[in-house]
Amino acid sequence: MRLRSIPQVVSNRLAPYRAAFNCKQANHFNLWCWLLVTLIIAGSGRLKDLTRWMPARLAYWTTLRFIRAKVWDAQALLDLMVGELLYTLPEPKDGELNLIFDTTRTQKTGQKQPLAYTTKTGKFDPYVFGHSVLLLIAQWGKFRVPLAVQVLDPQLKGHQNIVVRAWLRKFVPPAWCRRVVVEADAGFAAKKTLGEIAELGYFYVFALPRTWKTADGKHLRDIARYTPKSCYRRVASYQPDGRRRDFWTQRSATKLTALGEVTLILSKRRFNDPPHKIKLLVTNLPAATTGAILSYYARRWAVEVTFKELKSGLHLGQMQVTKKEERIQRSVVLPVMAYVLLLGLYGADLAPEQPASIFALKQRFIEEAYQEQFDRGEVRYKKKLEQYKRAA
Repeated sequence: MRLRSIPQVVSNRLAPYRAAFNCKQANHFNLWCWLLVTLIIAGSGRLKDLTRWMPARLAYWTTLRFIRAKVWDAQALLDLMVGELLYTLPEPKDGELNLIFDTTRTQKTGQKQPLAYTTKTGKFDPYVFGHSVLLLIAQWGKFRVPLAVQVLDPQLKGHQNIVVRAWLRKFVPPAWCRRVVVEADAGFAAKKTLGEIAELGYFYVFALPRTWKTADGKHLRDIARYTPKSCYRRVASYQPDGRRRDFWTQRSATKLTALGEVTLILSKRRFNDPPHKIKLLVTNLPAATTGAILSYYARRWAVEVTFKELKSGLHLGQMQVTKKEERIQRSVVLPVMAYVLLLGLYGADLAPEQPASIFALKQRFIEEAYQEQFDRGEVRYKKKLEQYKRAA
């Protein structure tokens, strides 16, 4: 059923951002509000499907022109929303904030995609055609807040690390934050990125590629291959949901040419795993136990959960826009804005350790939006009935 008006809570929440839309004649602010609302309540992210949930006066071409318009900056608007959200959500007791980033793929079918390319994720996997999307989130407790999103350019070498470094320089921690820990996989372990993190005063827990060398010229792949099994010790770590998971680890203080003195951990799931299944972790956390370092690295799972929520709940990658890079970027920013909107509406009611599932918040929003519409309709019909009685 179509919504006849924007829910009042959405209008109140987004009212401070009206000044970001300069073209009042095109009514871009209302179109933006409608797109965020329909991305939450609709079952598909295609523009034609979204317009079916809007009032009949808003045609498909109106939303299409809004996506193509150059008079509003989607990334700047997302930065404003995120900056406000970080101060409205309940803060953690320890004052620690985790920054996590990773990439995902959104498949496409058309060929007029300037940022799409063909690849496959594994040796025996089929080829897929689509975009590579980079996401940065802030995590503490059970909260996962998307901070930035970017569609990567396949023609630009090292684009993901360039974007990550720009995000880290631009990020301003909230006032309650006393320590920032950055976690990422080996694909982001560039020497410039790790050096930038250290210069900003942040800590990191990264997986390292095996091609790196220590200060004395030893390859990490040789260290992982020739370290005897007797050097490994069983250590317990804990997943973000509290479940325990044990690993066999070997810890050592190592000096790397680009990073200086760091802690290197060789980790494997089972005692008899072969050398190619050993993961190499590096960190500059002071006085952190091996189990704590493994637990920090396990928090990377939060970004995978966020990808699932964005794709399944808010239709990331389904909006069909082509030919222009700016349109493609907006098509992935809008679902992230809807995610931030849901957290802004209901996140203040949650405790830091309370599960903040976007699917539960989405269901709550849908129920309240339609209940508000039914209440408005009831009030309107009562007024008409009173008018008819007076006329009679």
